[in-house]
Amino acid sequence: MIGKHGNRASTSRSGSADLLACVQPKPPQISAITPSTIHQVFSHTNYAFLFAPIFHPGARHAATIRKQLGWRTIFNLLGPLANPLHPLIEARMIGVARKEIGPDFAESLRQAGCRKAMVVCGDEELDEVSCAGPTHCWRLMENLNTNQVDIQYFTLEPKDFGLPSHSLSDVSPGQSPEANAEILMRILKGEVPEDDPILHFVYINTAALFAVSGICDADTSNMGHGDDGNVIKESGPGGGRWKEGVRRAKWAISSGEAYKQWVEFVQITNKVA
Repeated sequence: MIGKHGNRASTSRSGSADLLACVQPKPPQISAITPSTIHQVFSHTNYAFLFAPIFHPGARHAATIRKQLGWRTIFNLLGPLANPLHPLIEARMIGVARKEIGPDFAESLRQAGCRKAMVVCGDEELDEVSCAGPTHCWRLMENLNTNQVDIQYFTLEPKDFGLPSHSLSDVSPGQSPEANAEILMRILKGEVPEDDPILHFVYINTAALFAVSGICDADTSNMGHGDDGNVIKESGPGGGRWKEGVRRAKWAISSGEAYKQWVEFVQITNKVA
């Protein structure tokens, strides 16, 4: 199950909440996901969006000022670390926009009790795994010999996922939330060509989470209809099976499972609303 913690845009054109609100023909009702209804959402779908104003109402007092400032503040640092499901999260991915703070984020996660996580920063100061070049990674992994959590630093490139590089201009930065919502739906419905740079961008970031979660470490695969079962056992930087993560990400879309979960998410959030 995925618990995405997000908000409206404060320092960009399109925040994750803005995108979801623009999905057609019927958007999910993210404000209906509350501490008292989240169990209903997860009982119908494996995805939930945790809208920051609902779960952190006190932060609303800074919202207006943040928008007026137009640059990053301490809230941009605190937000990724404040996922309301924290005690229940098995694995997580967090992006930071400056690589010098990557080690601090990783250490914060370790001190908070995280045992599986990865903090990433694209070399272009991108708070995601980059499709254009190297990505700096700080991975938290359990050390079975010491029962402690180690932090390992390494870099990843698109080729480690078995995919080509694309310039950031190819993945259309700064699009409107309406345009981004349309792209999301085309991807989920499998309507995007396999060589599309944005699709590759989605693949590598999804694959990274899959690999960090540990599901790619299995030597057998039983994902369901359309799964060829040919597990890619090759390990890349940091010991991750990044290419196997891509294989699983591709299956999620080609099998229709990702879109199915989206439909269930829209239906249940509108129902509890």
